[in-house]
Amino acid sequence: MKNMQVCEVMQRPIIAVRHNNTAREAALMLAELGYAALPVLDRNDRLIGVLTSGDLLRAGELNDTVSAVMTTPAISVSDNAALAEVMSRLVTHGLRSLPVVDADGRVIGMFSRGDALRLMLTPDDALAADAQNLLDQYTGGRRWHVTVHEGEATISGRFADESERRITIALTRTVPGIRTATTPAASAVH
Repeated sequence: MKNMQVCEVMQRPIIAVRHNNTAREAALMLAELGYAALPVLDRNDRLIGVLTSGDLLRAGELNDTVSAVMTTPAISVSDNAALAEVMSRLVTHGLRSLPVVDADGRVIGMFSRGDALRLMLTPDDALAADAQNLLDQYTGGRRWHVTVHEGEATISGRFADESERRITIALTRTVPGIRTATTPAASAVH
């Protein structure tokens, strides 16, 4: 991780908004995708700003264009920036995410605090977090607990019936990197 560049770990493809989109359209995107921020592009696909949920909340009304409410100038990092520098910039500037741009100023990725945390976790920790998130979304809360060891997931908790147990196993196995998923015998079906 010490010698890594941000382009090696950034998220792509990017989701962006145009400067002439309405704030309402952008708010729907942020809410639907659960992102902290979206890069704002001009007609030439170059970064001109960043739109955060805070920008939208401060605007109050969502009838303006994105360019009227976005944060500008955008703080971004080049694709060849050192990962340690990028992580420091997130913390120093109190940002939740940063656009990653190429030499022409085009956004080619995003890097967030969540991405930084994932790099600090072991691969099994990251897989468990992904599987736990998926199961929590399925139930709307925390009903089960997922642990992963060497790509093998174990789901513990109570299941309403055998069908629900099979669904949790099937969902967990959809996480890339998880090879097997099981429930311990003690996890009762009631």
